[in-house]
This record gives sequence, structure tokens and C-alpha cells, in this order.
Amino acid sequence: MTTELLSASPRDRVTAYMKQTPTDRWFWVAAMIVLSVLALIKNTAGLTLTFRDADDAARLLQVREFMAGAPWFDTQTYAMGGNLGMLSHWSRLIDLPLAAMIGLFSLFVSTETAEAITLMVWPLIVCAPLVWVVISTAAKKSGPYGAAIAALLTVLCPLGLYQFSIGRIDHHNVMIAATVSATLLLWAHPTSVRYWQIAGALCALAVAVGYEALAPVVAIIAGAGLWGLLDKQAERPAQHLILAFMLTFAACFVLTIPPTQWLAAKCDAISLNLVALSLIGGAGLVAVMRYGHSWPLSARLSAVAGAGVIALAVFGALEPQCLAGPMGQLPSELKTVWLNYVAEGRSIVRDFFKGNLEQSLGLITFFSLGVAAQYQAARTTRSAADFVFLAILTTLVALACWQYKYISYASFVVVAPLAIAIARLGPIGDVSAPTVRLAAAAIASQAVIIHVSAMIDTRLALAPKLSTELRANAKACRSTAALKDLQDLPPGLVSAHIDVGAYIATLTPLRVLSAPYHRIPNAILANNHILENRDDQDAKAWLQREHVNYIILCDGLDEPSADKESRRGTLRSRLIANDVPDYLVRVPLGNAQSMYKVWRVVTLPKSDQS
Repeated sequence: MTTELLSASPRDRVTAYMKQTPTDRWFWVAAMIVLSVLALIKNTAGLTLTFRDADDAARLLQVREFMAGAPWFDTQTYAMGGNLGMLSHWSRLIDLPLAAMIGLFSLFVSTETAEAITLMVWPLIVCAPLVWVVISTAAKKSGPYGAAIAALLTVLCPLGLYQFSIGRIDHHNVMIAATVSATLLLWAHPTSVRYWQIAGALCALAVAVGYEALAPVVAIIAGAGLWGLLDKQAERPAQHLILAFMLTFAACFVLTIPPTQWLAAKCDAISLNLVALSLIGGAGLVAVMRYGHSWPLSARLSAVAGAGVIALAVFGALEPQCLAGPMGQLPSELKTVWLNYVAEGRSIVRDFFKGNLEQSLGLITFFSLGVAAQYQAARTTRSAADFVFLAILTTLVALACWQYKYISYASFVVVAPLAIAIARLGPIGDVSAPTVRLAAAAIASQAVIIHVSAMIDTRLALAPKLSTELRANAKACRSTAALKDLQDLPPGLVSAHIDVGAYIATLTPLRVLSAPYHRIPNAILANNHILENRDDQDAKAWLQREHVNYIILCDGLDEPSADKESRRGTLRSRLIANDVPDYLVRVPLGNAQSMYKVWRVVTLPKSDQS
């Protein structure tokens, strides 16, 4: 700050600061203010524990146990998974900042209020740097107009922002923010060693906190590696990106996995097999770029492929089942019982061809606009940066079309090239360029396109859908208000619908047999054997074997499926019809209008009625 500015009045200082601040920063501030206000408006529940997903409830449960004294390396919980509990694969790297925030807020308010504040603040904290990277990338490529349009498209990106809404404290938003930011940093700073190092570290962090990010990270690393092999200017930055990824990922492994478990290879979480894969494969790639300058391109690619084969062989040797993917260690029966019905595993393309156009048509349109914009940019510039970004962008869009869980990744990456293309539009007739750009941004925004898609879906009505009432009732079963009806029950183990397991475990004193987590496959299968059983004696045997104390059903989730042909005669359907076997007795709740119905198992010895 100059001497003249120091001697100026406070008003003049503020004015001077605002003039010196880059425009894209103000667009970022404006975007975050709008996102914060919208989040508060949508949060109709107020300052209460509001979860968007079972993962958020389970994350809070894990954080509570950590704050209560659970060791850093021990993520075992007995609140889910029955008497054997569940060894969570979720990283303490997310638990730590959440616990710190709850602890800080608890100095001033009650613990429950501190948790509610954390559920409101954390998603915005994670979202802020992502929004900054998106806007600053557009500004670097196309100036203030690009920044402004990127800010508008970001605010109007509901399916991208879903993972950053109030209540989302699981690891998904961290993975999205890290991988998307890494992709955009490579594109915006193609010769910067520092930014490529940051991108490599972000990729490692994303995979360390959750393997969902593995496919996007592979695309980023492969794109950067190939770029470094083909382009001398990218060779040095690419080496630093790979090294940053290798070292950060190895550090995360050492920091989060106890030495006693280093040789216990897992397919679904940070483990020695993937560390070995990254170290061997990465070292081979760096070595070729550093020492193979004079080699023919075919020799360089062959050497990299050879290192990759060796790395993959070591990976498979440490745990052969992991060659089948992150779910390689799961029993096949789990697919038909649960995995095939997980919403995030649905396909946009399959929905589209089934006539479910509500979101699929809009998403395909939005993604196509982004890919087309970047394709045109790459054709115009012929730059390596644009072609590599196009390849990564197309891969992320393909992943999103394959499974809904990648929608946020693709949505935010699409925003930047789309904003840049719109910012370069000129006037049309008597309509000025700024007006054309604003109109184009509004029309091309995900919010508008999805809204139009939903209107078309409603008009055509090509696919059957759950009624609004059924959707609302199912959602109500997971609400904090509904679950309060169970809080006065004596502690015990519960058999209930898999979708409410995590909520019951987090918001009541009860433990649950089943919850939507693949780390407890046997408990999920046991729960299914209980509720879907048509044989009273077999159902009773399963209840005794698992030491279950209660069966709990919720009208909104369990009643709609009771009349299905495949469910008729099952224990679940019989209980809904008030056909109660002699080994169960109804437990009245304080709220006679509760959506929940509870039966106590009466055949267990008293010592098991914990």
C-alpha cells in the first residue's frame, strides 16, 4: 500500500481497493453471496440437523464417534452393521475439519446447534474454491465477460450444486471440488509448474477421501501424462504433477491407515495396492519424460505402457479381486438385493431411452453444448491445452452419462468452456453484444434447460413415475422430525428399510442391522432375509441369529412396495397388513400419528435385549 493511500480517508481507501481488485474476484464474491442466500432460503427446516442423503447422516455419526474419543486410525462403528459393526472406508481427512468446526461452534452454542451450523457452513466452504477456479479460468480465457457469465452459469447449475447444498457433509463435494479444480488449473495454466503441482495434489486428495473420484482422476492423470509426452512445453509441469500426486497419495495413506493394516489390501479405499500402482506407474512415466528425450515416440509410449503393466501386475498380486474394480470384494448376491437399485448408479442414457426425460434430456443437452463449445475452441486454436481439456471434458461427460454420481463433475467442467464461448458472441442486428450474451447464458444455463426438459417430460409422459405424494412420504421417513418418534425407545438392534438405517443410527439411540454401505454386505443380506422372508420359522431364526431387538417400518418407504407381486407374503408385507407373527409384539409410540411402526422381538433371551 502506497504512502498516499495510507494517508487517504477510509472512503478513498475502499474506493482505491475496489478499483485495484480484479473484476473476477467481485463476480466470485457475488456468486458466493447468491449461493449462500439461495441455500438459506431452501433450508426451510431452519437451524436443525438437515441431511440430504444417508451419507451425510453417517458422516456425522462417524465425526461424533471421533470427537467422543475414537482413535484416529480406528473407523469401526457398531451403530451400523449389527453386532459385528462396520469398518468404514471413509477418511478421517474429512472428519478432522468437521470435528474442528463443531468443536469451535460448541464453545458458543449447544452441541446440536453447533452440528447444525456445521451442516450449513461446510458445503459452502468446500464450494467457494471450486467456484473461484471456474470463474477465474473463464476470466483468464475471455476476460470480465467470461467471468460474469461463468458466475451466472454456476449459480444456475442446480444438479452440479446439489452436492454443495446445506446438509452435505459427506466426501462427495470434496472429491468434486478437487477433481474439477485440478482439470481447470491444467487448462488455464498449461506451462505453470506450481499450478500443475497443485492439480496433482488435489487429484491425490480426491482419491484418498473416496474412490468415486478414481475414474475422473485417471482421466486427468492420463491426459496430463500424454500431454507431457507429446509436448515439450508440458513435459516439466507434467512431471511435477505426477510427482505431486504420488507423494500426496502416499502421504495420505501413511496418515490415515495404521501400520498394522498396511498389508491388508482393500478395493474400495486407499490401500497399499493402489499406492503401489501409483508409485510404480508414476515413476515409470516420470522416468520416460525425464530421460527419454531422444527416444522415438513409439519407444516412449512403449516404455510407459510397460511400466503400467508392471504396476497393474503388482496391484493385482496384492489383491486379485481388485482387478474387478472397487466393488470386487463384494458378494454377487448384493447386486440383486441392493446395488442394482442405488440411485446414483443409474444411467442418464438408459433413462433417456426409457422415456424418463425429466433430467436426462436436459443433461444430455447441457453437456452437448459444453462439449461442442470446447470442440469449436480446440479447432480454432489448435492448442494442445484445448485438445487435452476437450479429451478430459468428454471423458467426464461420458462418465456422467454412464452413472448419475458423476453429474456434478461434468456440470462444473462444462460451465467454463460454455461461458467462454458465450462471452465471445457479438451483436445480432440491433441487439447489443452484452444483451446477446446475457440471453444466451440464461437459455444455455442448466437450470433453464432442465426446467424445459421437465416440461417436455410432463407433456409426453413416456415413462411411469412415482407420484409426488409417494416421493414426499419416502422423503419424510428420513426427516429429523419423523425420527424423533423413535428416540424414546430403549436401545437395541433394529431391522428396518436399508434407506433409513443411517438416519436411525444417527438420530436415535438405536443400532441398525442394515444401512446403504457396501462394507456391511452380510448385514444387508441378513436384513433382507428377515424382511423379505415368507417362512415364519426361518425369519425367526434370522432374527435370533443376528440378535435383533426391533423391526421398524415406515409407511412412506415400506407401504408402497407391500402390494407388489414380488413382495406379497413377506414378513414386511404381513406386518403392514397387521398380520403379526407370535414372536413379535407391537410397541406403541408417543406420537400416535407417527409414520413409523415398531415391533419388539420377544423370542430372544433377556440378556440379548440390550
